[in-house]
Amino acid sequence: MKKYIAGILFILSGVIASAQMRALTSTYPFNGLLINPAYAGSLNVFSVIAVHREQWINVEGAPVYQALTAHSSFNSNRIGVGLQATRDQVGITESVSVYGSYAYKIKMSFGILAMGLQGGFDSRASDFSKLSVFDEDDQLLSGTVNRFTPNFGTGLYFANPHMYVGFSVPYILENRTLVIDESDAVAADSRESRYYYATGGVILPLTESIKLSPSILLRGQEQNRFAYDITAMVIFDNIAYAGISYRNSNDITFIGQLILNENFRVGYAYDATTSEITTETSGSHEILVNYRIKLRNYKKDPQCPVYF
Repeated sequence: MKKYIAGILFILSGVIASAQMRALTSTYPFNGLLINPAYAGSLNVFSVIAVHREQWINVEGAPVYQALTAHSSFNSNRIGVGLQATRDQVGITESVSVYGSYAYKIKMSFGILAMGLQGGFDSRASDFSKLSVFDEDDQLLSGTVNRFTPNFGTGLYFANPHMYVGFSVPYILENRTLVIDESDAVAADSRESRYYYATGGVILPLTESIKLSPSILLRGQEQNRFAYDITAMVIFDNIAYAGISYRNSNDITFIGQLILNENFRVGYAYDATTSEITTETSGSHEILVNYRIKLRNYKKDPQCPVYF
């Protein structure tokens, strides 16, 4: 019963909140396109990443998230093009997003500066008939509600083989996410709030075969509290990544990546929740699979990132 109640609370908080939040993956250090369109083509190879995340295991109605991203560089590494498709299931609400991105890159003697744009759409569907409600005549909690909204965003990204820094506003429009009755005050306040992301990280050699990679993600969202993720990873022989991340929502994440060969990488993240909900769930799990291949027009660029 507790799990059922918790699930309903999570569903309703996502539906009627005035500052609706988008999902954030814990493996974002390996998948920069999800938070910054200027990241497109930064690796100078064709890269495809699939992510599956199950949040709050054992909690009914908890979020399940999937993402597919693909990007590559063209024109002698002067431009980058990317595509991302995501699906976020939270209880009775399913959100699907598709966005394309374009990055123009300026080569410098100490790195590459990219300016990016993205555009696409979000499609949301909430089937309130799946809920058990006290008042079956409640207009807010009956039938199926669909919402299709376009959006666009922008970002800056600078990187070289030793460090990176980025800033992005990937979703600029504050679209309404729930429209039932124009006079409904609750529905009128259900909007996407604009996000501001700032990221940065460095590579610090410890020995010939071991490197330390600290990084940070700052998230500002209008009508919501400031958030941050601090991550520290150790890279062994340029093959295995292992680290820990702290998020100020009381989550501690254990994250890793293994390079299987030139083409395939796999990553995993486990979020250990330390808040009150820990009595209801064993945590969150996330897996990532990355395929990379050098295209025919590939030209080695010494300024392209190796680790990010």
